Amino acid sequence: MNTIKTLIFFILTFLSLESFAVNTRFEDNFNIKAGLNLNRVYLNTTLIPNENKNEDHSESTAVGFSTSVGYKWTNWEFMFGSDVFFGNLKDLSFKINSNEVIGTGHYRVFSLSPILRYYTPYSISNRWNVFVSAGPSLSLHTFVISSTSNGSTFSNKKRISYENRGGTINIGVEEIVPYKETHPTFFEIGYSYMRSRQLSIVDASDFKDVKTLEQGISNDFYAHYLILRFGITLF
Repeated sequence: MNTIKTLIFFILTFLSLESFAVNTRFEDNFNIKAGLNLNRVYLNTTLIPNENKNEDHSESTAVGFSTSVGYKWTNWEFMFGSDVFFGNLKDLSFKINSNEVIGTGHYRVFSLSPILRYYTPYSISNRWNVFVSAGPSLSLHTFVISSTSNGSTFSNKKRISYENRGGTINIGVEEIVPYKETHPTFFEIGYSYMRSRQLSIVDASDFKDVKTLEQGISNDFYAHYLILRFGITLF
């Protein structure tokens, strides 16, 4: 009985894969895309606005750039995408070794995601093809405190970094063109979530020899953000 079930499973799987191959018509279409991004970032209470301790999150606007390397079939595309963006925050509150550090600074985020994108049958004005995409993500969220306001001696040469895991989901449009050599443009809006797995404090006073001062497990930091990407196919 188990053998029959296994055989049926493999037959159905084969038929599904064969149908997928026929419908997508495998095409050799390697591509590299790049563009700019605009983000609205929401952070949890690991960062507390000093002027209002009752708020449970901080908000910030950040800008940066996005890149991806992908392989496209007719309706599907698999890619590795990355986002880098930068922003500022005021009156941050960190708890480091039971000591509270309050200050003003900036942050940068680097994320990397394997993404599966599906180009739907829908288009806008026969010019823009609607697509959806999703995938897991790994990210590094680094804070630099430029000045403190509570008497702390935390050096502005130190960096507070959170290594995170999460995911992303996006919807957008890409220009319909006959060949990628005409450099189609794209626009998409996405939502991403990240939660920390590890916290590191490093000494970056010598950029040629960055030293890790402390490192440990951390799952008390999380963030989510809305991101608007717009760019072009380069190759």
